[in-house]
Amino acid sequence: MLSNCRLWLILLFIFPLRVFCQSNYYEPEPKVFDGGAILGVNFSQVDGDTYFGYHKVGVQVGGVVYVHFTKVFGASVELLYSQKGSRGESVKESPAIGTYVSKYFMNLNYAEIPLTVHAIIHTIDVEVGASYGLLVSSKEWVQTDQQVLIDPDKNRFNTSDIDYVFGVGRRVFKKLYANVRYQYSVTSMRPPERIPVGFGFNNNGQFNNLFNFRLMYYF
Repeated sequence: MLSNCRLWLILLFIFPLRVFCQSNYYEPEPKVFDGGAILGVNFSQVDGDTYFGYHKVGVQVGGVVYVHFTKVFGASVELLYSQKGSRGESVKESPAIGTYVSKYFMNLNYAEIPLTVHAIIHTIDVEVGASYGLLVSSKEWVQTDQQVLIDPDKNRFNTSDIDYVFGVGRRVFKKLYANVRYQYSVTSMRPPERIPVGFGFNNNGQFNNLFNFRLMYYF
C-alpha cells in the first residue's frame, strides 16, 4: 500500500501530464475568500491493533473555505464526512475446519473539522494543522472459526478524535486542485482497557493513521 501512495505522489507532482502544463496558463482571479467542494479517498489503518497496512478504504466528502492573507500565506477550514478504521486478515489453523482466513473489520465514521495554515512554495501548496473529529458511528466485528464477542459499551471508541495534519497540493486544471494529506491521532481514539482481548498491540491504546487523496473544486 505504501508503494501505491508513492505512485500517487509521483503522478500528482512529477509526471508531466499535459493537463498540468495547460493549468499553468490559467491565473485565477485574486480573492480573499474561496469556497469549494471536496471529494476524496482515505487509506487507513489503526496503530495499536494487531494488523498492519493501509487496507481500510473509505470516502471523504465535504466543503472548504480558504482565506488568502497574501499571495503566499493562507488558512483553510473544512467540514467533512470521513470514513476511517482498519482491515485485517490472517491465515490460521482450526481443528474443526483446518486452514482458514480470519478477518477483522473496524469501521469508524467521523464528522471532521480540519483547520490548516498554508504556504505556497513555487506551485505547491504546503499545509499543516489539526483536525477535530466527532465519531458519528462505529462497527467492529470478526470472522473466524469461533464466535468473538465485542461489547459495544465495554469496547467502545472515544466519541472525539484530534489528529495532526500535513498535506501538499497543487492546481491541476483551472479551479480543480489535487491534494494529498497525512493524518495521525494526537491522543488515542480508544484506550487500552477498552480494546477487545486479543486484538490490541502494546499498552498505549489505538490511534488513527491514514492518507487522504482528494480533489478540490473552488467555485
